[in-house]
Amino acid sequence: MEKEFIVGATGTTATVDALGAAGIADHPFFGPLDRRPAHHRGPHRLSHHGWLNFAGRLERREEVASVLTAVATGDRVLDVGGGTGELTRAVAARAVHCVTVEPHAHRVEALQTSVDTSGGAPDAPGAPDGAEIEVLPGYAEELPLPDAAFDAVLACWVLPYADDPDRAVRELARVCDRDTPGSRVVLIGGAPDNELVSLLNEVCVPIAGEPHDHQGYLLENAARTLSELGFSAISLHRTEAALHFPESDPEERITAAAALLTDFWYEEHPRADEMRVALRPALRRHFARRPYAIGDQGIVLVAVCGSRN
Repeated sequence: MEKEFIVGATGTTATVDALGAAGIADHPFFGPLDRRPAHHRGPHRLSHHGWLNFAGRLERREEVASVLTAVATGDRVLDVGGGTGELTRAVAARAVHCVTVEPHAHRVEALQTSVDTSGGAPDAPGAPDGAEIEVLPGYAEELPLPDAAFDAVLACWVLPYADDPDRAVRELARVCDRDTPGSRVVLIGGAPDNELVSLLNEVCVPIAGEPHDHQGYLLENAARTLSELGFSAISLHRTEAALHFPESDPEERITAAAALLTDFWYEEHPRADEMRVALRPALRRHFARRPYAIGDQGIVLVAVCGSRN
């Protein structure tokens, strides 16, 4: 079957075979193209406190809606990296069976507690009777699940935190039922103009002495791998989430944002205090343009098996 590479923003369609490796590599959604690395920079490490602060300010309604649309045809859904459980519960409200795999023990416990206290049903509106979430500890690179067990496999913002992103993508494909037309893998990664990542790249990454973060590189490699593994159509579209800072005093807003951005990737770094100070001028410029939010813009990649979209 001819493979399609569908560009959501422009509405154009071209075959993967015609585009070839260069066509995928040059797509602007996989940018910034002038800063593409030669290899994976290695995973980011999230601290517990930094993650909770981040999740507490994150509004992601558009992102959740995008995912729900992408997995709408799936009855057996896997969410890799359950996090706070917000997205998992929304998906479970529509699926017959939903499983989430989460590597962090405290989040596994929180997810299990959330499911147990709700009687096994998600807290999203319109949840079907008997809807359940199965919570499993594990990593994207080694999913504790059998082959072809799901018709929709979801991994939002997972690849930047994987030790081996390519192995993780291959695991997502392994547990997806590729013999069923319409089965799919859905990924979300950072857009080229992601405001959060841009601020971290501008200020914190150089202080840490680390390579530039490039989430488009991860998505490009994922698209290439999924195409090679038999996913016949790959579509891309943008989505928007944002961190909100409602503090009325501008300096308090800057202080809160500097702490959040630093702690998200670098809470335990020996130069974390220096990063918080160095972020202030950049945040002052950012808030002059967008006073109460920092965007966490994403790219949704949907890779579909067979002909059913």
